[in-house]
Amino acid sequence: MGIKPVWQQDVITSFGNIGITTHDIGSLEYKLLSIGAGQVVVNLISLKNPYRPEDLILLQEQYQLKNISVVHLWEDIWETRKAQVIGRISSILGLNKRIHARKTKIIQITQKQADDFLNNNHLQASAKSNYKFGLSLDDQIIAVGCFSNLRYMKGLSPGYRSAELIRFASLSGYTVIGGFTKLLQHFVKSYKPDDIMSYADRDWSLGKAYEQSGFKLTQVTPPSQIWLKQNTLVRYFAHRLPAEPIDDEYIEIYNTGNLKYILYL
Repeated sequence: MGIKPVWQQDVITSFGNIGITTHDIGSLEYKLLSIGAGQVVVNLISLKNPYRPEDLILLQEQYQLKNISVVHLWEDIWETRKAQVIGRISSILGLNKRIHARKTKIIQITQKQADDFLNNNHLQASAKSNYKFGLSLDDQIIAVGCFSNLRYMKGLSPGYRSAELIRFASLSGYTVIGGFTKLLQHFVKSYKPDDIMSYADRDWSLGKAYEQSGFKLTQVTPPSQIWLKQNTLVRYFAHRLPAEPIDDEYIEIYNTGNLKYILYL
């Protein structure tokens, strides 16, 4: 199979250091690792690769038929969000410590508190939001949910309002049983939206957590073009590129799109 690039070997070593076993599937096209008991496959994608978005989507769909989830782990995400990747994989495998949400209390938090928590515990880091809540246990924030402002939806019934769940994350290494639902119910009770929408990143999720909470899949968005600045490993969507011209410092990558979910209330 040859020598793996340094970053791919680092993935294997890092998982092994926390007791997660990996097995090289030996694909000729992809660098695939079966992890844990085999219910998850991690596809290690180097920045220089021959793949198209539709290739990666097809790979996921083929494994989904076997009831196996495929995670697309890009080289830049590993290099910049290693701790968060390990935390997410541990969560997917069910290795986290479990805390029941009934033991926690809901607190309103500031944008800075949300930023600090999400930058440390969410794969996509933080994002601006209008409403921010945490679940606290023994004066420590162990989960955070962030929501948009409520928007009136023209074309629907008079006064119909929709909000977006922008971010949800638990403290790395922990799963808060019922935490997602507790924060959702608090937001619904406080602000009375008619629906809540959210997106699941197809590189990492099949949307099962949303479906278990009553959300309905309403749209599968196409893959998005992403520009990666190589010296900083910062990702930019096309509409958020800095004013500076695109030059050799940037390379074009992509994701596999999102799953759009709506919880109708």
